[in-house]
Amino acid sequence: KTRSANYGVYLSDTLSLSKQWTLTLAGRYNWSSAQIGDATGTQPQLDGRHVFSRFNPAAGINWNPTPAFTAYATYNEGMRVPTAIELACANPSAPCSLPNDFLSDPALKPVISKTFEIGARGNLGAATTWSAAVYRTSLNDDIQFIGSAGNAQGFFQNVGTTRRQGVEFAGRTKFGALGIGASYSYVDATYRTAWTEHSASNSGADVNGDIAVKPGDKVPGIPAHTFKLRADYSATPKWDLGGNLTYRGSIFARGDENNADTHGKIAGYFLIDLDTTYRMTKQLQVFARVTNLLDKRYASFGVLGANVFNGPNHTFDGANPVNEQFVGVGAPRGLWVGLRYAWD
Repeated sequence: KTRSANYGVYLSDTLSLSKQWTLTLAGRYNWSSAQIGDATGTQPQLDGRHVFSRFNPAAGINWNPTPAFTAYATYNEGMRVPTAIELACANPSAPCSLPNDFLSDPALKPVISKTFEIGARGNLGAATTWSAAVYRTSLNDDIQFIGSAGNAQGFFQNVGTTRRQGVEFAGRTKFGALGIGASYSYVDATYRTAWTEHSASNSGADVNGDIAVKPGDKVPGIPAHTFKLRADYSATPKWDLGGNLTYRGSIFARGDENNADTHGKIAGYFLIDLDTTYRMTKQLQVFARVTNLLDKRYASFGVLGANVFNGPNHTFDGANPVNEQFVGVGAPRGLWVGLRYAWD
């Protein structure tokens, strides 16, 4: 049985330094508690209560030399408290399964984020908007699920500092009935603190099945490059056509936090989606949508593990497991057709 409570008190004020400059100062005090109790009476080590509190400041300055241009710089801090699942699976001597079995209730530190961002946005004429930003976020006492003695077992642990930094660009314009929008982001997500993880299926593991994660190693599951392109066309006043092109870059699998497994990265992929809407009346619309138009075979997630189904015709062979990448398979081509009705 779990029970959580969250309270916050915040303040914010914006000061007009001049016609072109404004300064915003803000802060929030957060107080959170998480209480976990053993409902069976057989696992008293689950019983516990954790309290977290912190004041998180923020500041930002804006420059508006013209109505069509804004530049800004911001700094803010935040706190993420450990969840009940993380708290109930944080004991190295009592690892959980994936986790779905709560065993004990040791303390974890909250994750503290500190973010710097500099950017600008504006208009070019009446039809074009754009934005650009550069940022860096450091997460202190980040929480990671650490593999344990079994391939499907582990525990949550504070692993030091991780960092996400990068750039973002976005823009949209119109050429008569045609609208085009695009966005690009680059994320450099790395560990900044050395730590040790049990990942026996990693080809870089030592004789005990442990891997050494070093500062600069990439955080699994986060693509460095993401690109999106959107086009809209108003064929008639009632009929709209549209399409999306999405690219997501390659990622490392979970269990490959040291980026040294021989399987390498999970490949990036392109996806094309199409959609159309026809307004039959003011309230009634007919729509159709096709996702993954080219029926691309791709994976959006991965984790290292031991495959024990390598006998004849993929039958069970527990004596000869093979270390592989297990991947989350992306959805195949999909088609939706439907109606929307809106009441006044």
